[in-house]
Formats: sequence, C-alpha cells, structure tokens
Amino acid sequence: MIDDADSLTVRDLLEMGVLGDACLLAGERGVGTEVADVRLAADMTAVEACSAGDLVILTGHQPYLVELALRRAYSADVRAVVLVRPPTGAYQPPSAATVSFANRLGVPLLQTTADDPLLVADSLRTAVRRPEVTAARLLNAVTARLGRSKPDPRSVITILSGELHVTCAVISADGTAIEGVSPPGLPPDLLTGSVAVTVEMTGGFAVAVPVETDRTGHVHLWLVSHARGRNKRWAETVLQISQVASWALGNWVAAERLETERRARSRGSLLSELLASGDDVPPQLVQQAVLAGWRLDGWHTGVYAMPNAPTPDLFDTASTERLRVELSRRGLHGQLVEGAEGWSFWITNDAEPPQSQHRELTAKIARVLGSCALVAGIGRPHPGAAGVGRTLAEAREAAAMTGSAKVVHVDELGVRRLLSMAAETPALVEQAARLLEPLTGVEDGQLLRTLAIYLDEESVTSSAAARLKVHRNTVAQRINRAEQLLGVSLLNPDERLAVHLACRAVRASDE
Repeated sequence: MIDDADSLTVRDLLEMGVLGDACLLAGERGVGTEVADVRLAADMTAVEACSAGDLVILTGHQPYLVELALRRAYSADVRAVVLVRPPTGAYQPPSAATVSFANRLGVPLLQTTADDPLLVADSLRTAVRRPEVTAARLLNAVTARLGRSKPDPRSVITILSGELHVTCAVISADGTAIEGVSPPGLPPDLLTGSVAVTVEMTGGFAVAVPVETDRTGHVHLWLVSHARGRNKRWAETVLQISQVASWALGNWVAAERLETERRARSRGSLLSELLASGDDVPPQLVQQAVLAGWRLDGWHTGVYAMPNAPTPDLFDTASTERLRVELSRRGLHGQLVEGAEGWSFWITNDAEPPQSQHRELTAKIARVLGSCALVAGIGRPHPGAAGVGRTLAEAREAAAMTGSAKVVHVDELGVRRLLSMAAETPALVEQAARLLEPLTGVEDGQLLRTLAIYLDEESVTSSAAARLKVHRNTVAQRINRAEQLLGVSLLNPDERLAVHLACRAVRASDE
C-alpha cells in the first residue's frame, strides 16, 4: 500500500530520481530505512561525525574511507553511503570486497554520476527536509518545458518521463494507447470514472488524469503515469504535475479538434476507414476518432437514415443540422456523420443496453423522421471501436429493406427477407398477377392500393385510412368490394396471407 509517512526512505530517493542515474551497488536489505538528513564527508573526521538517520555523500573515494563509512553506518545507524563519480577523470570504484562487506552489513551503497557533489547533496537535502520545494522545482521544470514545446502526446510523455522518471501513456477510454505504452497490469476499471485517481500497482502506483471530457461527463482521453515507490507525498506530486500536463494536452486536443472540424468532409472518410478496419482498429485511427470527438468505448447502437426516393437537394449542411437538432430534441445524443447516400448516427451506452431499448429507439427515430422523405435502419448494440462498424453495417442493411415502414430494426429483417424472397419468385409473381387481375385498373388502381396498404397495416382500418388520407368508411367499402371481386374472405387467415403475398409480389415486380 502507499505509505502515509512523511519521511522518505532510501528506496524513495532512488525511485523519485533525485539521485539522477544512481544505482544500488550493495546493501539492498537496508533500502527501506527512512532518511532524516544528508551529510557531505570528505575525510575520517566528517565520517565519524555522521549520526543516526543520516545519508552520507562521500567526496573522497579512497577504499579505506568507503569502508570506514560503511562501518560507521552499521554502528551509528547511518542510512546509506553515496559515492559520486565524476563524468570525466580518474575514479576508483569500490572493490568486490567492499561490495560484499556492504551486503553483509545491510547498508545501502549507492553510486551516482555528477560534476559537483554539492549539487547532489543539495537535491537530496531538499527532498528530505523540504519535499514541497522539490515538488515545486519539478513543477516549474515541467511547466517551462511544456511552454517551450508543442504539448502533443509525444512531447508531454517525453517531458514527464524525463523529469519525474515515470512511464507515461495517453490512453483512450477503450484502453487503446494512442501514445506511449500502457502500464502492464493496469486495472480495467481505472478508466471508467471521470476524475483523477491514484491506484496501487506492482512495484509502485499509477496515476490516471482525464484529458478531455464531453458534456455528459464521460472521459474520452486519459494521461496515465506509472511510477515506482510507495511514498504518499511522491504520489501526490506525480498527480499534481500530471494534472498540469493534462491541461496542456487538453489545449492541444481542442486545437486539433478545431482543425478537424474545419475539415468536416474528413469525418466521412474517417468513418469509412473505421468501418473498413473491421475488428482490428489501429491506434492511429483511434486517435483520429478521439480528436473528432467520437466515443469508441462502451456499447454502440447504430442508425442509418437515407432518402426513400432520389432527392438531389437533400444532402446539404442545413439538412444535416436539422437532423442533428431533431435527434437532440428526442434525447438522442451521439455522432452524426453525413455520407454520400445517407447519414450514419450512433449512440453509446456504458453497459450493454436491455432488449427493450430497440423498441424505444425505433419509436424515437420514427418521430425524428416524421413526415420527411427519409427511412432508417437500426443495428444491434456492439462493444468497442470495432462495434461501431458492426452496428452501422446492420443499420444500413435494415435501412435498405424498410419497405413501407419508416424505421426497421435489424432483428425484424428475418420475416422481411422471407417475404422479399417469396415475392421475387417468378412462379409466385405470375400466380399473384392472375389472382389480383380482377382489381387491375378498378378505380384507377385505388382499390388494389387500398387492399395492399390495409394488409400491411395488419388489417387495421383506421391505420390504413391515415396512410391513404381518406375516411375509414371509404377504406371499409373498398375492402368489401375487393373481397367480392376476388372471391375471398380476409377473415380467413390462409386467404389473407395469400392475398398479402400476392400484393407484395406484384408491388415488387412493378418496382
């Protein structure tokens, strides 16, 4: 668990990167001890003056001085001994015997490279005595570097990794790493919330900060940092600096989205690429979709709307905006993309929606389309980035088979396919024409049209009258006359089915 103690241990100092490229040469058994102060020692007198809780930085590297410092550490509870190796010039590393001696005593023996041991001591003493100053210095360094560079995902990750010695990634809500590498073992529920969070992980902790959130509070993009260590103060520092970096990333997202909106036509090609990717959506395509404001995680339900007859002037900016407004008025908030032949639209739920949703959605879409010259198909819910393509493909298939209906769900296509196949059979078409011949030309074809619509409306006189825009008594009279001319009774299920199939077959052959 993350340690609530204010004091830093030798391990914390190593993992925070305060010692630069320091490495542990020996004494791993003692890295969990807390450091109270930092001392410089250049000779025997200075070493002898070190007391319990001190971390000793040796400015001399004579073997006897290193061994003396280790003995002092063991007897006086000094926490660790640090050797500073100059970048150039002569340097005598500790012998194998000295390393073995440090291991036996359990005293951490560390080595770092620096031009000036005083600078090492200053960084360590500030981290131990004034951790808030260290945090402020890191924040200033990160902010300055962010100000000097374009805060895109790659540069932000480079800056945080260099200054905080953490592993970073920019991750979409569906778990795709757009930039960087997602930490192994990242809890799956870490990206389901909407606020910054710190969680324990193997060998350290992870900080997840939201970068971009939509108006519903759902987070599209996260900045995730994986740090070593268990110190609470260090976890808070990483969180605070990550939040600053996330604001810079948020500005980048806004700028990129503005540019994407200026290229509105690219949304259609972006959707085409997404549909063509199938089950394997590449990370760069996920990034483009996120920048376009598209949510790819969760369960998607697609809708495809298209004209029920050729309408050249239907596809313009105003029509798309009107459709968007009508969808919003019905509480349908999702992505609407204009294509060459129609509009693709999908809504997203956090979890798999219940079976009843498709009936509610069908009714809402029917009200949205109203009396306009559009029909629509609805797909089943599918999860993830690949699910967008699946549900929209089903929606397009359903839209192409609406027939006399305004909106059709893909689950309703089974019966419609069967009727369509039957209606296209040559023998059935011939027999249908023979059966309905007594109605041909009667009342300018109104008798046959009334019969077909009446049967499509499940023999409900009022519904047929509404579609035909006539009085219900007129429908009843026409149906009675049609029964007489055909010599059938529509109260008989078999005869009703036969006449209905005949009407569909004749209509299909005419089309």
